[in-house]
Amino acid sequence: MAEKEFDGVVIFEHPYAGRLLDPTWDPERILAQRRLLRVAITRARSFVLFVRPQGSQILCGTREA
Repeated sequence: MAEKEFDGVVIFEHPYAGRLLDPTWDPERILAQRRLLRVAITRARSFVLFVRPQGSQILCGTREA
């Protein structure tokens, strides 16, 4: 299978369907979705753009400086 790369990747989350991650999902589904996100992100050569509804679940932890 040939690897596919793109200049950029846009990941869109619909406000009512197609959520990227949901804390109510079972752990197996969350891991599967995280794998799909990782694949999408690593396909980008230059940039990744997330388009998400206001108030969406945070996708990663925060760091304090």
